[in-house]
Amino acid sequence: MFSRLVSALSLFVAASTGAAAGAECPTLDGGKRLELLEQAPTCAKSLALFQACSYGASGDVGLSEVVIKKCEGDFLTRLSVAQRRTYDREQQRCARKYRKESGTMYRSFEAFCAANLARTYAHRFSKGGNP
Repeated sequence: MFSRLVSALSLFVAASTGAAAGAECPTLDGGKRLELLEQAPTCAKSLALFQACSYGASGDVGLSEVVIKKCEGDFLTRLSVAQRRTYDREQQRCARKYRKESGTMYRSFEAFCAANLARTYAHRFSKGGNP
């Protein structure tokens, strides 16, 4: 059981850091990573850059905030009150998911959960169909 958990965790880390996709971050500079995410033309491209440029640690929290903001711009105003409550509740679930775990890697997991959720909502509720 423990070995399966370790294997699953390794796959998640590899996928979230871009290693699984073979993507490389265009820069090693932390500030430029934020700029790249902000300048990405779509939510999906911002998330792809986040995956490629992530640290796999607590530094991903700041990167995810940029992705979430970009993605929310595609859908947040289109949500009904009930849909907004559901979205907020799901974001809170991401924040609580690994709360009892120590280590910066778990903050990265939370950041990816929140960014992927925002991307899912942007895809589902965007006007253009290609956020």
